[in-house]
Amino acid sequence: MSLPTEKRQGSLFAVPVLAAGLFKSHADRYRIFREKILPRLWAVREKLAKLYCADNGRPAIEPVLALGVTVLQFMEKVPDRKAEENLRLHLGWKYALDVEIDYEGFDHSSLGKFRTRLLEGGAERIGFDALLKGLREAGLIRKRGKQRLDSTHVLGAVAKMGRLAVVRETIRMVLLLVRRVGAHGRLGNWQALHERYVDSQIAWHRLSQEGLREKYQQAGCDALELIKWLRLEPAEVRDSDKALLLERVFGEQYELGSDAQPRRRPSEASGVVKNPHDPDVQWATKDLAKTKQWQGYKVQIAETVAEDGQTKNKGEPTEQFITEVTTTEAIASDLDGRRRVEHNQREHGQGVADELYVDAAYVTDDTLAEAREQGRELFGPARPSANASGKDLFDANAFDVDVARRKAICPGGHESRQCSRLENHQMGQVVYRFEWAGLCDTCVLQQQCTRSRSGRRMLVVGEHHDLLQQRRRDMQTDEFKHLMHQRNGIEGTISEFTRAGARRSRYRGLAKTTLANYFQGAAVNANRWIRLAKWHKEEEQVEKAA
Repeated sequence: MSLPTEKRQGSLFAVPVLAAGLFKSHADRYRIFREKILPRLWAVREKLAKLYCADNGRPAIEPVLALGVTVLQFMEKVPDRKAEENLRLHLGWKYALDVEIDYEGFDHSSLGKFRTRLLEGGAERIGFDALLKGLREAGLIRKRGKQRLDSTHVLGAVAKMGRLAVVRETIRMVLLLVRRVGAHGRLGNWQALHERYVDSQIAWHRLSQEGLREKYQQAGCDALELIKWLRLEPAEVRDSDKALLLERVFGEQYELGSDAQPRRRPSEASGVVKNPHDPDVQWATKDLAKTKQWQGYKVQIAETVAEDGQTKNKGEPTEQFITEVTTTEAIASDLDGRRRVEHNQREHGQGVADELYVDAAYVTDDTLAEAREQGRELFGPARPSANASGKDLFDANAFDVDVARRKAICPGGHESRQCSRLENHQMGQVVYRFEWAGLCDTCVLQQQCTRSRSGRRMLVVGEHHDLLQQRRRDMQTDEFKHLMHQRNGIEGTISEFTRAGARRSRYRGLAKTTLANYFQGAAVNANRWIRLAKWHKEEEQVEKAA
């Protein structure tokens, strides 16, 4: 489709002309959208134009209009059909988007095609960046500055499936592909496989454990034979997404025995396919106790922090805005997530925060050292030490460690006699081992320090343990506790983000979920901008009345 001719001149039949009286209040949300947000969307039209052909086929829908409708639908939490209906029938939407009162809209499927165009053109964050630039120009946020960061989980838009169901459903999807391209005539056992996986009607709840094991083994054998057949087929079938997915699922669920027969793997590795309809969905857990488990993705959200550190009064809208929404795999660590957030901020003009407020998942000796080297501040609690071999024994916090001098003083006041530098080339880690040879034998605190057979304590710490040690000491001060109050606001932001519809992904796949989360971040910023502008207008009216 070709790029439509840009039309910016107002019409006598536009809603702002015919129904201006309905939106005369300067505090009206649709008026504020039209005045503050719509111009920011028009400002990126040149970038949107690059996603279309100059003259190829019939003109497409105005891309700025499609972008505005998408932002509004995320702001008001409506699906594509309802968004298209609102554009036709809702005067508020027509006013906000500056369209004529008799505008007939477009088919709702055009919104899906527009999102696909954004993904294919690498413009999934164009709406988010447009609002972010507008907020910077309005002086509501500044580059770098103070920010807070946290992550939350996003559920995949697929059902939970067991291991056997994943294998069988993947086989079924491949068979449907084979039939669609007309290759089923070349598959010798086509009829048996079709009856077993496509037309199958099994009462699974009645099967015994032995019966389920037999089904699992049978599915493995059928998958292996199907893979061997696919490898001999033309590229259209052999290299299709479904064929490659079958090989991946088979490798994750089975291993070949000495007799070349598939055997069920004892356990699943991390990152395996949990549903073939969205292979990007992964199982993850928030903590070792597995109290929070989900199948889906993870999103990292960065937000500005008030420069003066002051909190707002109850009822007063926030002046803090989301500066980055980075979607990652569910099993990605928060440390990796922070690196991706900072990379994206550098790439798109926001810059890395001078002060970053986080929780313990982001704080290690390495991240503290990195922040210090870059002249930035990383504020967050450090995890408790895990060096002690028992809960009632002295942990690393009880030792005064000076890595630079290669010395450590134990709780008994003894200085270490030996320090060894150990480097793990595979992991890229450097640790230091401190020993008190001969001093532990006569120490009165020996039973509180170690339970090793030798009766001697060894302390292993990281290369930048002194920074971690200082952070754990700072955590006990009132000043640090007061400082960390600035992080608390991110919890409300995550709540707002997820309650607006981002807890479960609208779409399937990491790429589409990334696009949805950027639009969700844009919607949160737009709603906050509108509430803030409305507050200021109402305050001005109160002052004039006084």
